[in-house]
This record gives sequence, structure tokens and C-alpha cells, in this order.
Amino acid sequence: MKHTTTIGMGFLEKLITVLFPIVLGMIGWFLPKLLELVKRIPIFSDLKVVELLLSFNPFWVSIIFMLVGGVIGVLLSLTVYSEALKMIVGNQEILINKDDKEKRIRKSEIKEIFMEANTVVITGNKGQVLLSEKTDIKKEKIRDVFLNYHYPWSEQDPYVNQFNLWTLEDHTFGKKAYGILYDRRNAIRERDMKMAKNLKIDLNELGIVVKDHGEEQYVRKIQDKQVYMEDKV
Repeated sequence: MKHTTTIGMGFLEKLITVLFPIVLGMIGWFLPKLLELVKRIPIFSDLKVVELLLSFNPFWVSIIFMLVGGVIGVLLSLTVYSEALKMIVGNQEILINKDDKEKRIRKSEIKEIFMEANTVVITGNKGQVLLSEKTDIKKEKIRDVFLNYHYPWSEQDPYVNQFNLWTLEDHTFGKKAYGILYDRRNAIRERDMKMAKNLKIDLNELGIVVKDHGEEQYVRKIQDKQVYMEDKV
């Protein structure tokens, strides 16, 4: 992609990736001192693990735990980097990297781009969601990048008035969608955000866009999408 601009990790995400190895390495280094304090607590004084670790040379225990902490910190940093939203914006398309997966969205496929809170949303020509991912980058920076490449930007969701609260009595979208919405409601209540996100993608494929307000789901129909209506109750 020629003449591109990269939207990478935000300040907080970068700070976390830097601090993880340092902080965990320092914790590992001072662990023998912490174990000595722990041993003074009556309930932990007879723990065999604590006695075993304190029986070794404190210097080498500190070195080993510092290295272990550093390695764990690096692995956590790599996880944060992998999960962070990264976009390369060009004149004709956007290359998206998230969770070690790449996705390309052509400008011709896009109807609107906007942000809600810290979530970047890209909608397609029929109102379907092409991207909905959280980012630590400020809205102003993201808006300026997209406008610089003449992408259609909106200050709010252009479909905001089309959303309706979904309830257990709402069978509008058919059995399959009803089951997914019900399962997704339970996932949200159980704080299983990964499951909720995957079910949101499933709903989008069925022609339903969903957004959350707390534990409540608001839904709207994607234009010209009728497949999910065939099993209507």
C-alpha cells in the first residue's frame, strides 16, 4: 500500500507493554525479601515451599525469579501487542491487524466510519458492520487520518435512531437470531466478552447489528438482508 498512514498502539497500550517485563522482573528480584516477610506471618511460617526457597542462595533465587518474571512479562507484552488494533490506512483500502489476523477493507465497500466511546466502527454500503474494535488512540487522531484520505467520516452512528431494545418477548428476527441474542445476553451477564463478541459477529452475518448499553442489547436490521427472516416465528 503506497502513501499510507499507520494507526498503531495507543500510549496506554505502549506503556503496558514496556512495564510488564520491567515490573515482573523487579518482583522476581525482590521475591526472596518478600518470602522472608511472608515467613514471619504465623499462618505461612510452616509452608514447605517457602522454607525450600529460603534454603537456597538468595542472590541466585533473585536472579532466577527475575528472569522468569521478565519472560512472563515479555509474553504478556506480546499478547497486548497482538490484541491491540492496528490499521494501515491508504487511498483505496484499510489493512487491519488484530489478534494476529489481517483484514482488508476497500474504500468502495465503506459507507461510514465513526467512533463510539473508544470503539472504531466501520459500516458497509448496506449498513453491515465491517469493523467494530476498541482502541486506545484518541478519536481526533483517528478522524484526522481517515479524513486525510477522504474516507466517509461521521461524528456519530448514522443508524442510531434505528436501534430498538431487544427483550425476551421480541421474536422479530426468527428462531436462530433469537437463540443467539439470548445466549449473548447470558454471556454479557457472565462477563464472557469473547463469547459476546463472537456472537455479535454471528448476528451481523444474519443481518442484525447489535450494540450494548450495560447488559441490555439494542438491535437493528441490516438493509436488504432477508436471510435471517426465513425462520421467523
